[in-house]
Amino acid sequence: MKNRQEPLVDNSLELVVNHDRQATVKLSGVLNFDSVSALAQKTGSLFQDYNEIDIDMSAITYVNSAGLALLLNWKQQAEISGKKLQICGTPKKLLEIARISELEPILF
Repeated sequence: MKNRQEPLVDNSLELVVNHDRQATVKLSGVLNFDSVSALAQKTGSLFQDYNEIDIDMSAITYVNSAGLALLLNWKQQAEISGKKLQICGTPKKLLEIARISELEPILF
């Protein structure tokens, strides 16, 4: 039986400030158990600094349920702080995980 391995952590985050209180977070690479905690730390003040946040996931090459957990965390932070969060470019695999977990209506 072939051993399936996750890709190594190879991710990046780019913050683009569109307007004074609006930002786009462009994610690329891998969203897995090894990478999401670092991304969560990098975005710690995001929900304090901006009123509208767009998460662009179009450059994600691999994602698992840890990526879903990160998005749920961001969604919760946005709601608590009264901010608007929009997710776009969601990878098909992540949509499938959200659908199976019955979390799709919460996120998208």
